[in-house]
Amino acid sequence: MKEGSVRILAVDVGTTHLKAGCLDRTGRLHRLTVRELPMVHDESGRAEHDPEVLWDRLVDAVREAVGEEAGAVRWMVLSAYQLSLLPVDAAGRPLMGIMTLLDTRPQETFPELLTRMDVEAIYRRTGCPPLFQYPLAKLEWIRVRRPEIFREARWFLGVKDYLLLRLFGKPLTEPSLATATQLLDVRTLRWDPEILELVELTEDRLPEVVPPETRLGRLRPEAADALGLPPEVEGIAGVYDGGAVGLGLGAAAPGIGAINLGTTAMVRVIADRPVLDASPRMRLQTYYLAGGRWFPGGAINNAGGVLRWLRDSLLGLGYREQDALAESTGRPTGLLFLPFLTGERYPGIGHLASGVIFGLQAHHGRGHVIRAAMEGVAFALRLILEALQENGLSPARLRVGGGGARSALWMRILASVLRTSVEVPEVLEPALTGSAALVRVAIGELPDLTAAAKEITVRTYEPVAEWIPIYEAQFERFQALMGDLEAAFRRQREALDVQSC
Repeated sequence: MKEGSVRILAVDVGTTHLKAGCLDRTGRLHRLTVRELPMVHDESGRAEHDPEVLWDRLVDAVREAVGEEAGAVRWMVLSAYQLSLLPVDAAGRPLMGIMTLLDTRPQETFPELLTRMDVEAIYRRTGCPPLFQYPLAKLEWIRVRRPEIFREARWFLGVKDYLLLRLFGKPLTEPSLATATQLLDVRTLRWDPEILELVELTEDRLPEVVPPETRLGRLRPEAADALGLPPEVEGIAGVYDGGAVGLGLGAAAPGIGAINLGTTAMVRVIADRPVLDASPRMRLQTYYLAGGRWFPGGAINNAGGVLRWLRDSLLGLGYREQDALAESTGRPTGLLFLPFLTGERYPGIGHLASGVIFGLQAHHGRGHVIRAAMEGVAFALRLILEALQENGLSPARLRVGGGGARSALWMRILASVLRTSVEVPEVLEPALTGSAALVRVAIGELPDLTAAAKEITVRTYEPVAEWIPIYEAQFERFQALMGDLEAAFRRQREALDVQSC
């Protein structure tokens, strides 16, 4: 077989969609398949993926993506969302659904867990502030609310770890995921036994942590058969979805910050060490990336997911219709939309927050609400960017990927709120191309991640001059409203706790 015909199979598991792509050795995407991942929701705060549905969608997507090129595939690499948790038994069978990053049930047991945590010490050791979204809090919820499952579980895995177990037969994870569990010591990249004691866990019930560049060996025969792939296909450990997006956006090059604007969103910049917030507010999370590099910054739970909520639960309008209505408003709305529908990752109010639309008047219509949602996400991202800048990480350029980058209006809003130009690379699927670049590093075709960050053609969006002063005033009110509502959020949480008893 000619070298040029050899293929890399990259799979990205997001909270709403699974994507599989067949790429050549240069990272060019030949074929893409997308499958929607249904979320199991209920009013308890449950937000789970069904493990068997996930596997079926993976098999279906891979078979279609490789098509007649299946025989040319030599490497397989996965990226997936962080903050998930799935207990499995000794045979690897799931004991419940996969708790996603949108699951709010751990709010029930998080306050008591906080009383047993040395919050500052744990932040300094793990790079993770005290938030209910982390697997530490999910473990506590399962331990308290589902004790029979906690006892029966042989391993506690993330969504990607579960797929690696089914594909390669080993309970494995990698540090870009493990550093987002609040269970791993960033100084050693090993599970922290003191923290595990908080939830009565030992490290033998967690997957082994291997570097992202690790070659995992061949697919299990039954997995290769299910996927329609040759038995010699070899796995590469890979990184989490946001890390893969960062690599695909070229963020390994000096001075480039990465924004992923998908269901959730992030602002991150690559550094050569873990970077924590020097202030007591603990606004930054620092996650490992690959090749000895780190990816400090922050993320928000609610970004494109807010527009999906507007589509499915409120307006019944597709994304293009929403974008057109928001564009028709012509200028900033004056509304404040706190987009915290599934809680948020802000220390202090993160486990209390809920969505708020503030300032509604009779003249406001659907377009104003949609645009206010876009603005609210942009304000939330500015909070993270300012935390990075205050801690000595000031990217010279910001590159945006994810579904939200398709909206020219949202990009102009983002540029105006952040007061800087933003670049949207003309890369179809940055998570898949980023994972493929990591494969090339792992197999020795590229010396390091920086070499993978080749020049990328970008579309640049500049701030709208007349919007900047309006957004400056709105951002101040956004921050003030967050502070003013903290007591109200707390009362609301107490009332919900009483109702659930």
